Amino acid sequence: MFISLVAVTTALLLTITGTLTFWPMAQWYDIYRPIVLMIGGYVAGVMLMWIFYEIFGRLLSSYKKQYDKPSRFARFLLHNGITYVNRVCRVKLITVGLDNIPNEPFLLVGNHKSNFDPMLVAQALSSRDIAFICKKEVMKIPLAGHLMWRNCYLPIDRKDRTQSLAQFNRAADLLEARVTSIGVYPEGTRVKNGEVLGKFHHGALSIAIKTKCPIVVVTMKGTEKIHKNFPRKSHVQMICRVLYYREDYAGMNAKQLSDFVHSLIYQELSE
Repeated sequence: MFISLVAVTTALLLTITGTLTFWPMAQWYDIYRPIVLMIGGYVAGVMLMWIFYEIFGRLLSSYKKQYDKPSRFARFLLHNGITYVNRVCRVKLITVGLDNIPNEPFLLVGNHKSNFDPMLVAQALSSRDIAFICKKEVMKIPLAGHLMWRNCYLPIDRKDRTQSLAQFNRAADLLEARVTSIGVYPEGTRVKNGEVLGKFHHGALSIAIKTKCPIVVVTMKGTEKIHKNFPRKSHVQMICRVLYYREDYAGMNAKQLSDFVHSLIYQELSE
């Protein structure tokens, strides 16, 4: 992984240089010195990478400009950063049905219990372009905000129905142009208080109705436990099912399709 490689290289260089020059081991009990240098070098390497991310994120994108297609370099940086965070948080991702995902652009619809949901989906689909529809506040996240914008992520203002509708239409345009796949969480927000699955806003499924694209239904299990388990390892399951227009949802309206997808995810969560 890019970030880990830079951090480990920095740690090794600082440790070797330090023990040979400015902080040598004079006695056996000085063994702590290379350990301190190694830890300090690793932290310094990670900090250097975060600075690199922030600088390149701002160079690659501007919030004043709307991009017609994702940037491969921005996707590389974003996915490497996401994968690094997932591994640091000790998340073990187990996927089911990933091989069934079509090569053509699709609408990804999933349940939402944690901020790790889109991060783990992005990690699992790192070789694919996928832009998520997200709340506008996500674009303010340091380091990642500019990279997400450059990868055609679509922020919506949940209080502005007109703006949200415009973003749904733009998502459909990107799909029809085969520019990128689109990811959406129809619950609109993370489900809390032990609820299995929240109510879907069926407007999100109108994207599939308009474009007749494949729908990748993703059920995430266990992401809500990641922050509670840390630093212990968390096992998360990602179950994928693909729906095609002609075989599975032709003739449905957005509400019917929304209810159908909701029932599929609810069934997986209940098992």
